Amino acid sequence: MERYVFIIAQHPRGMALKRVFPLGMMLFIFLIVGISLVSATTLKGTIYTAELDPAVNVLVEITTIPEQRFLSRDGAYSFEVPPGNYTLTALKGDISISDEVKIVNEGEFVYDLFLIPNLEDEEDLLNDTQQSLFEEEKSFLWQYLVAGVIVLLLLYRFWRARKKYGPLKPFRKRIKEESAKSMEQHKEELAKEPGYVEKALEIIRAHDGRISQKELRKEMLYLSEAKVSLIITELEHKGRIEKVKKGRGNVIILR
Repeated sequence: MERYVFIIAQHPRGMALKRVFPLGMMLFIFLIVGISLVSATTLKGTIYTAELDPAVNVLVEITTIPEQRFLSRDGAYSFEVPPGNYTLTALKGDISISDEVKIVNEGEFVYDLFLIPNLEDEEDLLNDTQQSLFEEEKSFLWQYLVAGVIVLLLLYRFWRARKKYGPLKPFRKRIKEESAKSMEQHKEELAKEPGYVEKALEIIRAHDGRISQKELRKEMLYLSEAKVSLIITELEHKGRIEKVKKGRGNVIILR
């Protein structure tokens, strides 16, 4: 055994190995010392509820590389982390909190977490609700304004009809009586009352000399449809107007 070692020592390669061995040992020692110097830090703590009781069944995460995730069943957690900046998150149901944690040196540090709902989210929800209510109030206001305008228009039309045709009850009675009259009776009345014909001409002139028979009927609503047709026929016979067929109705043109 001694001879074998001597031969290696005397051999040129043995001399090289003899020089390399101490260098390798030194590197190994430095590696062990370096690993011990870069030892991890213990970050631990307890997660509390809003009532300051330990929370149970909380998911805890920290943004190390790779990310560490731990389910705390009794509210306590612990992570081994190197120095650096991390985000520590706790999640239970709909409540989630995140804190920024900075580890600057090694050791053991306690960092407790509190599962308190974020008041900013509640405030945002309140603001959204208030804004929605305000928009609904504005929508209702526009609806009221539109409804008010419609009611005013209806009242105005009713006032015009009342002014033009008189009270509603006598007007309906007159329309009923007009509808019950025969063609001969209409002809006799037109012969006695030429004002009906002149009124029709006045309405046509007011429409720039051109009006549909349906519109003329509306303007002379106090007369029956048969009487209005007789008036148009008479005016056409006298050459005062021209009746032109258009679609399903007639257009009356003043000559």
